[in-house]
Amino acid sequence: MPFLGRDWRSPGDQWVRTTEGWEKLKIWRVKVFENLNQNVVARLIRLALLDMKCSRDDTYERRQPFILFNKGITRERKELTSVSEALVRLDMTGAVKDIRRINYVGKLLELILENKLPGLSGTAQKHVIKILEAIIHQALETEYNTGFARQLLTTADQVLKTGQLSHIGSECLWTKHQDTVTRMKKKLEEFQVTQRKNDGKMKLVDLPDDCVRCILSRIVDHKDIMRAGMAQSSIHIFSQERLLWQQMCFFHFTNQQIITFLPQVLDDKDVDWKFIYKRCYKRFGKKDLYADCLALCSSCCGIYWQSLGHPCVHKENVTSTPLSPQDFLKLFSL
Repeated sequence: MPFLGRDWRSPGDQWVRTTEGWEKLKIWRVKVFENLNQNVVARLIRLALLDMKCSRDDTYERRQPFILFNKGITRERKELTSVSEALVRLDMTGAVKDIRRINYVGKLLELILENKLPGLSGTAQKHVIKILEAIIHQALETEYNTGFARQLLTTADQVLKTGQLSHIGSECLWTKHQDTVTRMKKKLEEFQVTQRKNDGKMKLVDLPDDCVRCILSRIVDHKDIMRAGMAQSSIHIFSQERLLWQQMCFFHFTNQQIITFLPQVLDDKDVDWKFIYKRCYKRFGKKDLYADCLALCSSCCGIYWQSLGHPCVHKENVTSTPLSPQDFLKLFSL
C-alpha cells in the first residue's frame, strides 16, 4: 500500500496554486521576487539605502543567485535538490539578460531539449519552456543571437512532436508547450533586423586591423566569419588572410590537436592554416566558450555564478570547481 503524507504532491513541502498550476511555496517566493518590476525593485532598494544612510545612492547589490546542492538524504535533511529548484534559484531566466551568461544558459537549454525534456517532471518542463521564452524575447529585443534562438525553437518543436507519447506529465501541459513553441516560432518568423542608421559611431571596420583580427579569431563558429565577409568587403579580406586562420587554430585547439594535421616537412610559409583549421574542426568539434559559468563550492556544496560570487561561510581556503553545462546536468543524473 503506498504511503500518503499530509500533502500527496511532496510530503513535508507546502504548495500554492498559481495561474500556471501547483508550485512549491519556497520556489514560488523566489520567482515572485525575480519577476518584480525593475522600477519597483529599484525603488525598494533606494528606500532601503536611505534608511541605512548609505552614500551609494545609485549602486546596489542584487541578491546572489545560488543553491546548496544536496547529494543525498541525511538525518538532518530528507530532501534532494531538484533540477527545477536549481533553475529557479540560479535565476536562469534573469541570466538570459546578461551577455556574459546567455551563451551558458543557451547551451544548457539545448542539452535539456535534445535529450532530457520528455523525462523531466511537469514543473521542470514549465521552467525550461519559460527560459526558452526569455531567450526568444531577449533575441527579439536586442536583435542578438537570433540564429541560435531559431535553432532552439526548431529543436524544441521536434522534441515535442517525438515525445508526444513518451513524456512525463499531463497531455494538457504537453499541448500547452507545443502551443507556446508555435507562438514563439511565429514571432521569430515575423522578425526583421533593423537597419542601422549612419549615427557616426564607431563600427567594427573602423577598428585597427590587429583588433579586428583578434575579435574574429575568437568567434566560436567560423561560419559567422564567412557570413560577415559576404556582408562586408573589408571583413572578406580578413577572412582570406592566412594569419587570421593561424590565430584561430592556436586559440580554438591545443598544440597536440594541431600537430595531428600539421605537416613536418613544410616551412611555416607553406602551411595552409585554413585547411588545418577545417580538419581540426571536423575532427575535434567546436570549442565552447563562456564568459561566465557555474561553479561548485567544495566547502558547502553550493552552486553559484562565478561573476556574481558566492556567500560562503568559509572565506579562506575555499576551492571551487567550474561546471560545464554537461557537468551541471550530471549532478542531477540527467
